[in-house]
Amino acid sequence: MNEHKTIIELSNINKIYNLGNTKLQVLFDICLQIYEKDFIAIVGPSGSGKTTILNIIACLDRPTSGQYILNDIDVNSKSNDDLSEIRNKSIGVIFQNFNLISRHSALENVQMPLLYSDITDKKTRTRKARECLEMVDLTDRASHYPNELSGGQQQRVAIARSLINDPDIILADEPTGNLDSQTSRDIITLLKKLHEAGKTIIVITHNDEIAKETMDTINLKDGKIV
Repeated sequence: MNEHKTIIELSNINKIYNLGNTKLQVLFDICLQIYEKDFIAIVGPSGSGKTTILNIIACLDRPTSGQYILNDIDVNSKSNDDLSEIRNKSIGVIFQNFNLISRHSALENVQMPLLYSDITDKKTRTRKARECLEMVDLTDRASHYPNELSGGQQQRVAIARSLINDPDIILADEPTGNLDSQTSRDIITLLKKLHEAGKTIIVITHNDEIAKETMDTINLKDGKIV
């Protein structure tokens, strides 16, 4: 029995997309529990539904049916504005393509989530952003723009941005998908350090080698846990 509190619980989650006159079901009765301080990989081939699960957990999308409980909150009952607030405070998302804003420096990109928070003081936002860049060993690149950074450095900026609101949960969507093998190992080492610091980490990947670095693996195929 896990000694930690359940932080995420999905019960009979289904997701159906309406494509004109056609309905496409991509998730089928997904049930899973994730506990505080877990380090989990959700593994499956392209088209297995991994990213859809991530989007639902991240409150970026809603299930067609089923129940999602996040930190004792019934997510389905919340408005879109409520979901935005929950996501901003509780969840940090690391996207495969980094999703950095090209006209902003690394420091400015890391600060972006704070613009939607209660922190209005510019000096405080800057200090917090520098602290997050320090956590990913990138303070010397704070003034650089995305096109001046390597892929691994851009991913570190994306990780720093995910940490800015000190979320309980970090979701990483194929965090090494666009990186070479050495940089991939560096990113996984960094995620391990965040886990050791008390974060709950969920990695979405098709790479079994990456999955082996986590505590547990959830295998997904054709929208079902297998």
